[in-house]
Amino acid sequence: MNSFFRLLVTVVPVAVFFLQTHAQTSTFEVRIANHAVGIIEANRKMSGSAKSISIKTRIQVMLSKVNSDIFNEYTNNILTAAKSSRISGKSGEDKQTITRRNGKEYTVIVNGERSIIDNAEIADCVADLYFTEPKQVNRVFSETLGRFLPIKSVGGGIYELLLPEGKKNVYKYENGLLVSVEVNHTLGKAIFVRI
Repeated sequence: MNSFFRLLVTVVPVAVFFLQTHAQTSTFEVRIANHAVGIIEANRKMSGSAKSISIKTRIQVMLSKVNSDIFNEYTNNILTAAKSSRISGKSGEDKQTITRRNGKEYTVIVNGERSIIDNAEIADCVADLYFTEPKQVNRVFSETLGRFLPIKSVGGGIYELLLPEGKKNVYKYENGLLVSVEVNHTLGKAIFVRI
């Protein structure tokens, strides 16, 4: 009985802590022309009604380097704040986007230009695609662009995210788990593969 009590005293606090704070990290290798050129680390933490997601991308292709960071905060599965920054070595394509919820609207600042999204609750963002298959979702908020983008299922766990310039990124899931992303980027076509 004494050993059972000790086991109970040890296991219960650990279980309670695990239920209160749950973290998940996924790592993807970035490939261009079948060569590894970088890493993406996606991290999600959940604690009660709060959730945060961070995505860190580090890419180097020859003399061109791109560092990108996204950080989202949610309460009750609704986005409350997002910050996206991209620093692009020599190309001069640095970009920063900040999104903040104010009551029933969002203020979005993209490279200093301010806009408002009225009467919205943002539940699904691009960062969420790294952790959840977007079943029943027809649009996601781009933390980088500061706007909603359409997403559609093409079957077999494959989804197309339609970008403003007509390109599309393709997300592939197996058993609800993201396994790869095909991206059409300024550096060319890149593939992110879960490692």
